[in-house]
Amino acid sequence: MAQILRYAGVRSAAAVLLATALPVASPAMAETLKDWNCTGSVDIPWDEQIAGCTKALESGRFRGRAVIVLYDRAVAHQGNGDNDSAIADYSQAIGLDPKFSLLYNGRGNAYFAKGDLDHAMADFNQAVALAPRLPIAYYDRGNAYQNKKNFDQAIADYDRTIELDPKLAAAYNARGNAFTAKGDLDRAMADFNNAITLDSNFALAYYNRGNVYKDKGALDQAFADYAQVIALAPKYAQVYNSRGNAYSAKDDFDHAMADYNQAIALDAKLAQPYNGRGSAYAAKHDLDHAIADFTQAIALDPKFAGAYYNRGNAYKAKGDNDRALADHKEAIRLDPKLAPK
Repeated sequence: MAQILRYAGVRSAAAVLLATALPVASPAMAETLKDWNCTGSVDIPWDEQIAGCTKALESGRFRGRAVIVLYDRAVAHQGNGDNDSAIADYSQAIGLDPKFSLLYNGRGNAYFAKGDLDHAMADFNQAVALAPRLPIAYYDRGNAYQNKKNFDQAIADYDRTIELDPKLAAAYNARGNAFTAKGDLDRAMADFNNAITLDSNFALAYYNRGNVYKDKGALDQAFADYAQVIALAPKYAQVYNSRGNAYSAKDDFDHAMADYNQAIALDAKLAQPYNGRGSAYAAKHDLDHAIADFTQAIALDPKFAGAYYNRGNAYKAKGDNDRALADHKEAIRLDPKLAPK
């Protein structure tokens, strides 16, 4: 869900650019391609598009437009979560048209989805080199920089994106995340506000702004933003986790527990709500359930320093000093900022 929300409005911009960048076919040809259910847009199920694009390629009727058919099929593969097949189609299309920037950008996104940031960055760099006024190439490269925790470079790319396309709400949202990571909450808030002004249904911008309000201690505003997220995207598990954290900050552990439970019900592989629920159990002096939840958080994310630290506190409260010391040492190893000052 986060990935979908983050890219809201961006893929449609790419589709427009693709349509204008490729040679224009006759109306009959364009209609025929659509009739084959090969469009690269969300209005047709991805499986149907993959089948349609494959038949179109095999028919031999689209030799002059094979690049767009391969692009559309690659987009459909990405929609299905099959990034390897998407990369194969983008690569084949690049072989046919190595100067077409959107192919590199699309392949970069597929690598990004696989967590291969180095290959993603190489493709985004190539897209920028070929089309230095293509906003989404800078936007996507900014996301790669942000995932590499190079926030200054990310912000520079988002700045360029916004310069080229000042109405792209996703770019403000992404830059807001980078400012948040740098601890510049005022600039982050301004960016999330701009994203929401441009797109009043941008759920992730409300979510991110809610988190900034929470970090600033403005819990009522945070609750209002989380409620808006739930209205727009009721199955987005992270928002229940964040609202649970806000309830915990108010010492309202019953409501917090309910939200953590809902987050886990929606996505049992998220580590954070187990850690949050464990903290709520600990606050209610139910140390055994707390330890069980911290342990589950660690199982899901073995590098979750806060979960080790919290479990260490629970063990200490139970008088198990050896396990407490071991957990605190591991927490500090993973995050030296947790060391006592």
